[in-house]
Amino acid sequence: MGWDELWQQLRGGQWHYISDGSNSGQENMDRDVRLLQDAASPTLRLYTWDRPTLSLGRNQRDTWLDRELCARLGVDVVRRPTGGRALLHMDDEITYAVVLPAVGQVSVREAFVGIAAQLALTLRRLGLEVSTSGQGSTPSAQCHPHCGEVLTAGEVCWRGQKLVGSAQMRSGDRLLQHGSLLRRGDRGLLRQLMPEAHERLTLADIGWAHLQPEEIMAAWQEELSHGH
Repeated sequence: MGWDELWQQLRGGQWHYISDGSNSGQENMDRDVRLLQDAASPTLRLYTWDRPTLSLGRNQRDTWLDRELCARLGVDVVRRPTGGRALLHMDDEITYAVVLPAVGQVSVREAFVGIAAQLALTLRRLGLEVSTSGQGSTPSAQCHPHCGEVLTAGEVCWRGQKLVGSAQMRSGDRLLQHGSLLRRGDRGLLRQLMPEAHERLTLADIGWAHLQPEEIMAAWQEELSHGH
């Protein structure tokens, strides 16, 4: 069974929706992992962060990271269960997690593109003029280890710029994909932590700083019910 067939089944199934409010970085990652392990039905979880938090990819080296500087600046550090590079989360960010309890033989890439496409449809239903990238670009390992430098094919973009950074992991045929929409960000803080990192595109940059998690959740439900 391919992604299209699986998604048609998921569209007609019973989804579990969680609006989880603001939590620490470790609690957010722990809750995502618990959902991956235990969710009995497809799940969309939306949450925010209670303080600036630098998340590192599961296997990412951290020798470049100045943990004392992070502590002085009031920035938590957490390691994600998913891969990818470092990402600075802010307390004005909206983060999504999708958990699918049975994806069978659907490939990581096929599911990644499919979930991102559903998110793009959801945001377009709200009026955001987003699209998904047709091809990706990954800088060499010598470049700064920042997630914003990497564009994976299928990711949600606004006028060609990456808007949502996402990552995925599997446990058997169970899937977790999570990603973030930064509302305003703190470019000064980002420069202190990762001087060479490119600034992320934010919702404020495109006139959507007012977007709320509840709006995304409602639009996702509408898209599942009425979209084609």
